[in-house]
Amino acid sequence: MPPAAGTDRAEISVYGDLDSVIGPELRRVVAGHTAAHLVLDLAHVGFLDCAGARALLWADGHVCGRGGVMVIRNPSDLVLRLLRLLRFDRHLLIRQPGDTAGASPGPPGD
Repeated sequence: MPPAAGTDRAEISVYGDLDSVIGPELRRVVAGHTAAHLVLDLAHVGFLDCAGARALLWADGHVCGRGGVMVIRNPSDLVLRLLRLLRFDRHLLIRQPGDTAGASPGPPGD
C-alpha cells in the first residue's frame, strides 16, 4: 500500500513471515505514512520472530511519536503468543476478532 499523505487513517496488511527480512520493509512503509491512526492487519502473518516483533514495536513508537495511534489487528494465535511472551502486548494496542473496539483505533483502555 502506498503512503496515504494527509489522511487520518491508514491500514497496512502484512502477508507471510514477519522476520528480519520483512521487518525493514515494514519500517520503510510505516515511515512513509502520515496517518494519525495506523492499523496493521496481521491476519495473514504465519510466522513472527524477534526481529519482526521489534519492527512492530518500532512502528508503534514511530506512530506514537507523531501523536498518532497504531493498532495491531487480527494477529494469529502464534503471533499473539510471541508478543505476549515478549510482553510487547503491554505496549502495543492489539485487537483480535470479536473485540468490540476492533473496528476503530483509539487509545489503550477504550
